[in-house]
Amino acid sequence: MPALHFLTLPPEVREHIYTLLLRPDANRLFEPDEYTDYNYAPALVLFRLNRQIYAEARKVFRHLNIFVRIETPWPEAREHVQSEGHTPILMKKERAERFTGHTLNVVIDAPQSPIQDADVERFVIHLADLEKFTKSWYYADLSHPGLNSFLRLSLHLRDPYTPDWDEKRMPKWLQRALLLPFGMVKDLRETVITGDPEPLPSIETELRAAQAVPHKSAEYCLHEATRLKLEGNAALAKEDYTLALEKYREAWEAMHVVVKGRQRHIHADAFFGRELAEPPFEGKNGQQERLILRVHLVANTILVYLKLQDWYEATFWGMRTIRMLRQAMGLDENAVMPADEEAVLNFPAMEQMGKIYYRTGVAWRELGDTDAARRLLRVAAVYLPRDEKVRSDLGGLTLRLG
Repeated sequence: MPALHFLTLPPEVREHIYTLLLRPDANRLFEPDEYTDYNYAPALVLFRLNRQIYAEARKVFRHLNIFVRIETPWPEAREHVQSEGHTPILMKKERAERFTGHTLNVVIDAPQSPIQDADVERFVIHLADLEKFTKSWYYADLSHPGLNSFLRLSLHLRDPYTPDWDEKRMPKWLQRALLLPFGMVKDLRETVITGDPEPLPSIETELRAAQAVPHKSAEYCLHEATRLKLEGNAALAKEDYTLALEKYREAWEAMHVVVKGRQRHIHADAFFGRELAEPPFEGKNGQQERLILRVHLVANTILVYLKLQDWYEATFWGMRTIRMLRQAMGLDENAVMPADEEAVLNFPAMEQMGKIYYRTGVAWRELGDTDAARRLLRVAAVYLPRDEKVRSDLGGLTLRLG
């Protein structure tokens, strides 16, 4: 019986093995706060085994891994999409400039200030992360209204692996995957779509139609956030804590606050910074209404973690909000001051802020930090002077300390 080795396996089995090893998720590194990166080095050992395995594996790799190169005159753009948009960057600067294996070339510029080659910032991302990139641009537009009206977007399709003498080709599914994510980028000065092969007219029409759809209004976003918060509250009442946290996360995102691990990226301040005109928010300030909802969500999120007895997460999210409030008051975040001076009694979500202090204090108590617990419960008592539970817990803590 002949000896068995890898190349004696049926071709379809070898292809399945290549797929398992070379697909993007198999080479993705997961880091804190939902950041990711890639390391293909172990998998690409396949390319060095022999010519047949190299040819077979390369074909699978090229099918599974599609790359997009982005060019912009603003170097901070790369840092922004990486830190705020959680978009992993595969190559940058000189390596990205030399790279020729990309299937889409994206150029973002301002026609009034043409890009000079020396000033171009180039970086390469994976098609699997393209929507992260366009989403970060979407949020930048909401945070800086009017900026897109100065920008031109040029999209150029490429077939990087077909020889120049042969006809370039690209399947419809891939054209859609490359072009349609830019439908969320709106109000641009100009969008130019070219390529070899040429973009399909139906896909170009679909992209331009999506770009023409205006952003959902601030009122709609606040209404959706409120609806999702109430769904989270209902799940909390049923002790479905996982669903409650998911609904609260969706509520954050509905009003353009993105939660990634222990980070919250707050977008679209300018978008909400106006007087609202649609019910039930007529005459109210959009920023203030969003702030009230944010405080509600923090208070409820802390309550979920208390129910789960996850004291560390409860203190983290509670103290994050308390520190932000202290900073807004011009105080050192670690300052110790009388409770009646720390409590902001004209705060628009005063009762919910009291709950944040109270619930965070309870979590500190469970962790054994009685000093921190007592300080926070005293502030909670100022916010919630009629709340018997707050008074009782503060009294019990004071007695134990004595």
